[in-house]
Amino acid sequence: MIDRQAFQARKRAFLDRLLREAGQGRVDEDIYPFLLRINELPWLYTTSSCSGRIMLADVKTPSYSKGRGFRPIAKWHHAVSAERVAEAVEGHGDVWMLVRGGILHIAVDSAKRAMELVALARATGHKHSGVIAVNRAGVVVEILGEERLDIPLKQGGELLVDLGAAADMANRVLLLAKARLAWLIAKLEAKYLGGEAPDDEKIRRRLRELAQCLYGGPRR
Repeated sequence: MIDRQAFQARKRAFLDRLLREAGQGRVDEDIYPFLLRINELPWLYTTSSCSGRIMLADVKTPSYSKGRGFRPIAKWHHAVSAERVAEAVEGHGDVWMLVRGGILHIAVDSAKRAMELVALARATGHKHSGVIAVNRAGVVVEILGEERLDIPLKQGGELLVDLGAAADMANRVLLLAKARLAWLIAKLEAKYLGGEAPDDEKIRRRLRELAQCLYGGPRR
């Protein structure tokens, strides 16, 4: 059972952290207004978020673990130029480029609310979403975008790929991921905040067209 006092205490703590980190420039600007609005709901609070990112890591094998042997060297939440990538990898021996879609961690006050969120997330292509924790302070849902890309850029100090081509592909994947997250946000706002309901079929069609444009081939 959810402890209402514990839930409200955690909600206040995470909202305070959101406001503090936003003031420090540590919250993605493109989703910050949405985070403020969704946290107004009395039965919900967000614990962490990312609107999608391109990361460079000094590591021998690709992993998104922050554990031993994984050292991030650069991160962008927007499109990046080949020149910026080249500057970031200078002086590093083994470098991978990792692109990940949006991620939201949301705590709610009931299993029913949690399953509603999971259903909305999966309906917008965030297929790996689900409940990841249940405790006195809420049921925690992880909403995870499906877009990802891992590219080895350097090995033993030697470039393996054209950095311009790598940056271009990373930017394409990030663009599609952010478009998918925008669809989810529109559905959440329509259901819980009084926003206008998006035309799901039209958006699916537009996402398919965007994927064809970005990748040069059909996408299911």
